[in-house]
Amino acid sequence: MAGRGVNEHDDKHSPVVAIVNKNFSQKFFPEQGALGQRITDADSKHQYEIIGIVADSKYKSQRDDIEPLLYTSWRQDQSERGGMNFAVRVNGDTTALANLVREQVRELDSNLPVTDMSTQVARSSEALAQERLYVRLLTFFGVLALVLAAVGLYGVLAYSVAQRTREIGLRMALGARNINVLRMVIWQGMKLVLAGVLLGALTGYGLLRLISSEYVHLDEWKRHMGEPLYGVRATDPATFLVIAGLLSLIALTACWVPARRATKVDPLESLRQE
Repeated sequence: MAGRGVNEHDDKHSPVVAIVNKNFSQKFFPEQGALGQRITDADSKHQYEIIGIVADSKYKSQRDDIEPLLYTSWRQDQSERGGMNFAVRVNGDTTALANLVREQVRELDSNLPVTDMSTQVARSSEALAQERLYVRLLTFFGVLALVLAAVGLYGVLAYSVAQRTREIGLRMALGARNINVLRMVIWQGMKLVLAGVLLGALTGYGLLRLISSEYVHLDEWKRHMGEPLYGVRATDPATFLVIAGLLSLIALTACWVPARRATKVDPLESLRQE
């Protein structure tokens, strides 16, 4: 983003240099900028000259916050050098590139092992694999619970309509219109739905508040509980509203079928059966 990168001239015989990310520059040098500044490492006592600024990056997890980072030349700082990682940018088939990289390393030194080669996309997917598995399982059981609830509600209302055939026929014989019967049956089911949604929302919110009170700091909460969805808080009111609306809509559909069946009741036939 600014300055220059580390090159082959930045070795142990040249001044010690470093590159920082944008977050580092904004945090420690908010006014004058980090480029050209000198900083001292408290551990190694090395004094670094900042020669470049790069964009912010995440290394361990997509959920991590952006941290201030400082990059040094491995030719100048070899205190913790072990294995080395290389990032190769390519257009085209990555499989062919992997073979080419192995050949180039073998030409340089046949004793150097090349391990753990993969694409950035594969690494990103691997980091999220467990979370995606949890989401798929929760989605499956959530949909299953929703279907069972809808079927159960439909069964209860259908049984109620069958039990009240004489009453519905009598109402229609006395002048009740189809819309009145429809509204009566739907409201009978929706009262149960609204009561259940309200009770469930209050219970769920209360449990989340109770659990979150055990973890005072947000970082500790995230470390133990995580976030159900990235960027969405567990107590997000929009989430509760959307879920309540979805449940109510599906329940309304489950109530609609028995209600429509109730409007088809023939008053004379229902009275004759009784």
